[in-house]
Amino acid sequence: MPRKIGAWTQDKLKVIADYLPAYLSATQKAYERIYIDAFAGPGVNALERTGNVVDGSPLIALDAKGRNSVGFEKLFFIENDAEAVQELRDVVEKRDQGRRATIIHGDVNVELPRLMESISKKSPTFVLLDPAGIDPAWETITMLAGWRTELLINFPLGMSINRNPDSPKTDAYFGTTEWKKHWDGGRLSRTSGLIRFHLERLADLGWSEQPDHARLVRGSGNQYLYYLLFASKHTAGGRIMSWALDQPNAAGQGRLTLQFPVE
Repeated sequence: MPRKIGAWTQDKLKVIADYLPAYLSATQKAYERIYIDAFAGPGVNALERTGNVVDGSPLIALDAKGRNSVGFEKLFFIENDAEAVQELRDVVEKRDQGRRATIIHGDVNVELPRLMESISKKSPTFVLLDPAGIDPAWETITMLAGWRTELLINFPLGMSINRNPDSPKTDAYFGTTEWKKHWDGGRLSRTSGLIRFHLERLADLGWSEQPDHARLVRGSGNQYLYYLLFASKHTAGGRIMSWALDQPNAAGQGRLTLQFPVE
């Protein structure tokens, strides 16, 4: 059964759909291109208000094509919920004609490091981190740094971190308690401070190519839900994602961005 989503989720999916063909074109000389969806879900979604069924990120990645019809040679979908895993298997079976996809049932903090050990460090690897909660742990992120990876991250500030500042999972997410020094300011200073802190730590690990703004995703009631952050090791990645983030949203409107205040 498709997972119910709010209309705002389509904006995130459109960023992915805009970016992946350009990523595949930019990496077409590589021996293989790899896609990892660390919180894959059931594969298809149903819009809450209309019931219309739309492809989730795994199917968008399966269909993505760059120049000369180049696609991902291997795709890995990690999901911890058993019911979602079975639904994902069913939809992937119908869509994955080339049998390129592998579905992994388990905890991302266990399965993602294990998966990376099987991947060549020369293979361009796009990693989508789109959790429903406060995941993955920073320790898992650091393990990815040794590979030719780039990250698109749902930074779950409004939906999870703001509601659970005292949770051990929040400390594990940041990998330190230093994030708390940004917590006591107003909403904007807290938000920009935590995002800057996270991006700077990613840059220290080698993911230094980052767009100059984070993409704010709001709910139907205009509440702040989360931010899309991107980090790459290559100039082309940052440039292409800046373009993707600047595209109109799923409704054809200009996107909302979080511009960091000048210090």
